[in-house]
Amino acid sequence: MRIAIIGASGQTGLQLIDAALARGHSVIGLARTPAKIKRQDPDLVVRQADIFDAESLKTALAGADAVLTSVGKTNLREKTPPFNTTSHRNILAAMQANNIRRIVAISSFGAARRVKRKGLRRKIYLFLRRKYYGDMGAMEQMLLDADVDATVVRAPMLHNREARSDWLLTDDGSLPAGNAISRADLAEYLIGELETGTSTEHIVAVADEGELSLPFSELRPPRPDAR
Repeated sequence: MRIAIIGASGQTGLQLIDAALARGHSVIGLARTPAKIKRQDPDLVVRQADIFDAESLKTALAGADAVLTSVGKTNLREKTPPFNTTSHRNILAAMQANNIRRIVAISSFGAARRVKRKGLRRKIYLFLRRKYYGDMGAMEQMLLDADVDATVVRAPMLHNREARSDWLLTDDGSLPAGNAISRADLAEYLIGELETGTSTEHIVAVADEGELSLPFSELRPPRPDAR
């Protein structure tokens, strides 16, 4: 399979490249700044694309069989259109132009509604980012409503510890008991979901088992527009 990874220069995007190549796939890595993708492999092609530029996405997705999106926004002061819905609307248009049906998109635990949250700090954090996560929830529904084979994967806090190749998964709107997952484990799950299509047309949530206490240095958010 030839997998287009959008947001390939971020920490999670690089893990996705490694996981896809390790499982025998070829990869198209898309980024606003392709030079940030520090990978070299005969099965990796790096292309420039901007998620707010639909035409650049149409060109960059040429030849892909499936799409993985790993994009996010941390700088809430930056004045842009609604980040998640705008970017994925452009991605869907580019997929249609290239006759691509399969997409797996990374979302967040923060997009879940009607879920009881633990801890005052977490509740305050979600309240302050309510517009962003509201837009993320709208993106999730937009993908499920589109004429594509979509899977939305809600992820918790991400860290860079070694993969365990073991995780908790829910597909009923609830969230797993875990509060974090390694980027390596998330990448392994996402590539596997692309291969099997087990959760097509579903929103799933994935996490490591148990509560994980991480130092602040491992929990700092990634650069803007890169997970």
